[in-house]
Amino acid sequence: MTKRLFSVILSMVMLLAMTAGCGTGGASQAQPAAQSGAGSSAAPAPAEGNAPTEKFKVGVSLQSLANSYWAGVFGEVEKLLKEKGWDYTIVDCKDNSAEQISQLENFISAGCNMIMVHPSDPTAIEDVCKKAQEEGIKIMCWDDKMTNTDINWVLDNTMLGYAIGSAAAEFINEHYTAENKAEVAIMNYPQTPILLERETGILDALEKECEDNYVIVAQQPALEAGPAQSSMETILQAHPNCKVVCSIGAGGDIGANEAFMAATGGNIPDDMGIFSADATEQQLKAILNGNATRVSVGFEGSNKRTAEAVVDLYEKLLTGESFKEQNIVRPLLPIGADVVEAYLADYQ
Repeated sequence: MTKRLFSVILSMVMLLAMTAGCGTGGASQAQPAAQSGAGSSAAPAPAEGNAPTEKFKVGVSLQSLANSYWAGVFGEVEKLLKEKGWDYTIVDCKDNSAEQISQLENFISAGCNMIMVHPSDPTAIEDVCKKAQEEGIKIMCWDDKMTNTDINWVLDNTMLGYAIGSAAAEFINEHYTAENKAEVAIMNYPQTPILLERETGILDALEKECEDNYVIVAQQPALEAGPAQSSMETILQAHPNCKVVCSIGAGGDIGANEAFMAATGGNIPDDMGIFSADATEQQLKAILNGNATRVSVGFEGSNKRTAEAVVDLYEKLLTGESFKEQNIVRPLLPIGADVVEAYLADYQ
C-alpha cells in the first residue's frame, strides 16, 4: 500500500469518527436508568441470512425523567436502541418550554434522522418542529395532537380519566353509602391541558357512577412521588378519614400509597384504595402486595411493552412507512389484582 493511499484511508476513518453520534446530552441524574448517550458507533453484525440493520440517529426530549412512568419506559427504550446499534440522545426539559426548544434545535444541528418530543407546551414547539421537518427530519409527538409532526401518539385523556374514575366509583359503591360517604382526594396537574382532561374525566365518572356516596375533600397537583407523598400527608392531617385517591398518573399514586402505608403501619383496610394511570412496575407490585393501590389504567400493559411499541413506531417512520392517520390513539387497559401477575411477568 502506498503512503498516499494509506493517508487517504486514514483521513476518511477520522472524518467518519468525528461525524458519528447525535449529541451527548444527559438525562435527569435522579433517574440513572434512563441516562442518555450514543449507541455503538458500529451496527451489530446481522444474523446469518438476515439483511443488515440500518443505523439511525434519534433525539428524544421528554417533559420530565423524574416522573416514574417516563423513567421506566425510557429505560426500556434505551435498551432497545442499544440493541439496534442506533445513535440516540434522551433528555428531559424539566417541564421548561425554552429548554425544550433548545434541545430540539440541538437535535436538528446534530443531524438526527428522527425527533420524538413529549411537549411541555405543544404550541411553543410547533415552529421548531416545522423547521426540523423542513430539514427532512421525521417528527413524532407523544401525548399531544400537534400540527408539525409526522405522527402523534396520543391517548383519549378524557376517556382515560373516566376509566380511572369508573374503577374508583365501583370501589366506593361497594364500601360506602350516602350516610357513610367516601372522602376522596384527587391528585391532579391542571397546568398541563391533557392532564386537566384526565381530571375532568375522573370527576365526570364519579359524578355519573358514584351517586351520592362520596365527597371530594382535596385536589392537589402531583406529578412526582415525593411531593405527592407530602401532599397526601397534609391531606390526612386535615381529613384523617380520607381513604380514596384518584390520581392522573403514577407519581400521585406512588406518593399517596407511601403516605397510606405509613399512616396504617402497612395494614391497609378494605375500604382504602388508590386509582390511577400508567401501570408502572412499582404500581403493579403495590397492587399485587395488597397495598392501597387497587387499579392502574395502563396502555400497552407494561413499560417493556410500551417501549417496544414506541420503538416500532420509530422504525416505521425512519424506514418510510406511511400512516393512514396523523393521530395514533393508544389503547386503555385497567389492571387490577385479578390480572396484575400477567403484566408483572414482563419485568422478570
